[in-house]
Parts: sequence; C-alpha cells; structure tokens
Amino acid sequence: MLEKVRLGQTGLMVSRVLMGCIPIQLLPESNAVRLLRYAYDSGVNFYDTAHVYTDSEAKLGAAFSGAQRQNVIIASKTMSDSYGKTIEQIDESQRRLKTDYIDLYQWHNPETNFEDFQHRRGPYQAMQDAQKAGKIRFIGVTQHSVKRARFAVESGAFETLQFPLSLLSSPEEMDVSFLAAKAGMGVIAMKAMCGGLIEDGRLPFAFLNRYPHIVPIWGIKTAGELDQFLELSKHPEPFTNEMQAEVEKLRAEYGDEFCRCCGYCLPCPVGIAIPQATRVTTMVKRGAMLDALFTPEHREKMRKIDDCTNCRTCVSCCPYHLDVPRLLKEQQEAYVKMNAERQDR
Repeated sequence: MLEKVRLGQTGLMVSRVLMGCIPIQLLPESNAVRLLRYAYDSGVNFYDTAHVYTDSEAKLGAAFSGAQRQNVIIASKTMSDSYGKTIEQIDESQRRLKTDYIDLYQWHNPETNFEDFQHRRGPYQAMQDAQKAGKIRFIGVTQHSVKRARFAVESGAFETLQFPLSLLSSPEEMDVSFLAAKAGMGVIAMKAMCGGLIEDGRLPFAFLNRYPHIVPIWGIKTAGELDQFLELSKHPEPFTNEMQAEVEKLRAEYGDEFCRCCGYCLPCPVGIAIPQATRVTTMVKRGAMLDALFTPEHREKMRKIDDCTNCRTCVSCCPYHLDVPRLLKEQQEAYVKMNAERQDR
C-alpha cells in the first residue's frame, strides 16, 4: 500500500499520491469511474476537484457514493465572491458528490478584497458556517500569488494551502511552503508537472519527494499515468546530481516566463486559445501531438493571434504577471517558421 502522511494539523492521513480530478472531465463517466476505483484499490485516498470542474464532482460521486466514501478524502473548491453563492455551491457540490460532508473545502485563488475577508460576510464566513453545520470538515485556501499566499498563511484562518510547487518553482515560492508548514498547515502542491510542460513524472516526483511537508497533486487521466506515480511512490528514487542538472537545464530553458495553463486569462475577447498558443513550441519540442499541431485547424488557431488588440485583459488576469501578448507573438513567429520547415521537407 501507499505511504500515508499527515496533512498538517488536520489529522487527515493522506496518500503520498494525491489524484487531481481535472482530467477526468475528458473521460466518459464509465471510464472515469473505472479509473477512480482503480486508484482507490491501489491505495490512493485523496481526490481533488472543484465546483467549476464541470462533471468532475459527479464522476467522483458515481465512484465513491457507496462503502468507499468513508475511506476517501475528497477536497473541493469554490471561486465564489459572495456568502450566498458559496453556500449554494457547497450544497450543489454535496449533491454531485453524493455525500453529506466534504472533507476539505478550499477557497480557490481569492483576489478581490482578500485582505479583509475575515471582517466581512463573504465566502470565508460561508465556509465557517458550513463547517459548523457539519457540511465540511476543514477549510483550506488555494493561491497562485506569493504575496497573497503569504497573507493567507499569516492570517491563521486556513488549515491547508494549495500552491503551485514544482521543479521550476522560484526560491520565493518554495519559501511559502516552508512558512505554511511552520504554521501547521497542510501543504498541497498543484501544478506539480509544471502545468503540463513535463510529461514524464519521474523527475517532478523525485524533486518534490525531497520535501516531506509537501504532498503533490498529480492530474491523472489514464491508468498508465497512475501506474507511474504508484511505482514512484512505492519505490522512490533518490534525487541525484544528474537530476539536479536536468532541473537546471529546464530552468534555463523556461525561466519564469512560462504558462502554467491555469486558464485565468480566459476567455480572450477575440477568441485566442491562449494557454495552448503560448505553449505550442514546447509541445513541438517534446514531439507531442505533432500531427494535431500542424493541421489546418491548428494553423488557423495560431493565425488568430493576429486578431490580438493588445487590450491586456489577459495580463491583468494572469497570476504570474506574464506579458501574454508578447509571448503569443513570439510563439506565433516560431510556429510559422516550424510550419514552413515542415512544408519544405
């Protein structure tokens, strides 16, 4: 069975492999249920979802509404900005999940008026009232901003912090994880695969496994992906000097200016598929989905970048302050060149 660790001061004992349930949105329900039950039978006991992940909660409900429910830890989230809407979403999540309690309920990347959240009737008070009513067990927060993550930790209001932590994380981002652990919070790593920039889990797993206070979420869509993380957890590799050299090479390649594919830049006013467009050269370098990347349909998606008005709405929404219009143009130029080279072969 998988090793379990304590999630901060919640007392929850969670498997070292946490399953992120964004990808199961892409699966038919029968396939998703089969994958979730396979994960359960393999020892995975923590499943992360959200109210906004379309039918992800419903698929979890279909998989774990029976006797397994008491043995799994389900985390969900709200992006609501009001008390009433948060209560509605908690109730709806419970119906979808077919459960009368949610183990961990997280306030998802709060931004507006976050500094005074404890002094106004809003999402946090709704979560507190739901906790008193027995609808949720623990209250957590997710953040993409170092500054707001630090504020959330220092507030003492949350029992867990979910934050982007990976082999590409800056020293400041890693420091947030230590600060949270020192405060007794459970530290959950999102974007552990660098927002999908990396496909092989070996290096990301070994990197994060050095930090016993961090439990990573792995977004899993296939049994094969799950098998790799199960094997890595059962037989963890030591993080070697050779691995560190690989990390340094990746950091030199991507730096801080890479899209984490969080989607906060969407929808684009002119319909540009921003996360896909800002990562296309990476996909080509990886040799991933090459046939799909050079179809007439995808070429049209990249041409759509010409419609950018530089309104910079995407920039104001990006948690990482990326200069998205510039990145789009750079990716478009590189893509046009690569496409021409393919045509000449």
